Amino acid sequence: MKTDDVVYNLLNEISVQFPEVKALMSIYDEDETTFKMEAFAKATTHAFALGYMEQAQRYLSFMAEKLINAEAKVIEYIDVYYVETLFWCASSHTIAVGWPLVPGNLQKLYINFHGKAPQN
Repeated sequence: MKTDDVVYNLLNEISVQFPEVKALMSIYDEDETTFKMEAFAKATTHAFALGYMEQAQRYLSFMAEKLINAEAKVIEYIDVYYVETLFWCASSHTIAVGWPLVPGNLQKLYINFHGKAPQN
């Protein structure tokens, strides 16, 4: 399977699994895969901000599960375009309620990049 295929497959799975996110991702062209992944991260942060904890946890659980045994390109997309964008410009309340719910493997990626847990 080509590198691009695994990314397109992941984005398609997200769209099918979470139709409410598909609309956010569909504003980007098909080849703007990094923006689509960042849109999913922003949707996760936004769900926390609105108090939609179960929804945000479903997003995070999906991504944490995908990370396990993933191909290198999928790991890169989850790490660089999803995890690094989580909690971007989030309020301290959103971070306080959301961060403890982030699965350990995603927290590790976040801390590896940012050097610490999210802060406002």
